[in-house]
Amino acid sequence: MKTTFFSALLILCSIMVVGCEPISNEEPNNDNPQTDTITTPSDTISEPEPEPVDPNVAKALQLDSTFTRKRAGTAYGKDLAEISGMVCSRVTPGYLWVQGDDSYKVRAMTPEGTFTTTIKLHNTYRDWEGLSGGVYNDTNYLFVGVFGDNGLSYKDKYYIYYFAEPEVVDGEVTVEKKIIHFGYPDHKAHNAEVIMYDNIEEKIYIVDKWNTFNSTGMVYSMPFSTDMNLDTMQVLTEECQLGGSDMYVLTPDGKKAGLFQNPTGGDISPDGKYIMIKNEAFMLIWTRESVDGQLESVGKTLARSPKKVTAYKREPQGEAIAWLDSTTCYTTSDVYSDGSAPIWMYTREMNTAE
Repeated sequence: MKTTFFSALLILCSIMVVGCEPISNEEPNNDNPQTDTITTPSDTISEPEPEPVDPNVAKALQLDSTFTRKRAGTAYGKDLAEISGMVCSRVTPGYLWVQGDDSYKVRAMTPEGTFTTTIKLHNTYRDWEGLSGGVYNDTNYLFVGVFGDNGLSYKDKYYIYYFAEPEVVDGEVTVEKKIIHFGYPDHKAHNAEVIMYDNIEEKIYIVDKWNTFNSTGMVYSMPFSTDMNLDTMQVLTEECQLGGSDMYVLTPDGKKAGLFQNPTGGDISPDGKYIMIKNEAFMLIWTRESVDGQLESVGKTLARSPKKVTAYKREPQGEAIAWLDSTTCYTTSDVYSDGSAPIWMYTREMNTAE
């Protein structure tokens, strides 16, 4: 009887010890699976692992579902590879001006993809990354950003070509161009691909890609005048963090992660009311508020949280966007493997209040 009793007691204690063993929340170590296998009792419900933050998906942003998307046409790499800038012509409506990533050309084409006019600029400066347009003193100008700097090696040596927009014709045209030399307020190297001109403030806006993976980029500006040239380096004014604090979420380890990284293209609608900025993954829209009958500054608008355009689909190397008017814009991307670059048209359904 004693042997049976103590044997039963020993078995009972063994069961209690096994049942009370704490459950580890650590991931198994796959380098030593024999010693780190974890058995979880069937009646225990584990806490779900936090969903990893994908900085290319702005889940925390409100959605704009007012746009529809359709294919307008196709451009081909043999005519202009790596399209990284695009703007709608104001002098010859119905055409787009486009610029290549490492090209000294600006070309006109139809939204269907047929190229016409070629403007040749010299290739002294490198990494052509943006194209914008706007009105100054009743003249339409085009602005070409030569400010890409993936290696962060050109501090205080960034440039913008500008010239009066010519008419779209067949063949090559010559323009009288000027060059703006500029740097950033910290006099450090920056990498940028977004240039926008605002018709209301008559300012050039640049959004950089910043130097860290989790950054959403900073917005900079400078007033434009036709007196600007290479003689004097212009220093940009820092406006705001793109999207403000709402453009971040916290990762499970407490670090900030940007919801919108590496902005690659942007444009302001001709009436100044809407601002669109994109990267490969998605496209954001800001609505500029009116104060006492006047539109607020672009910097103040971009400091607020935007909306995500739901109609947008990922574009490989998508770097170009252009407003036709407040209801329609175009995008295009780098060439695909077959040498084509699809051109997409986004049409917005406006409500009666707008």
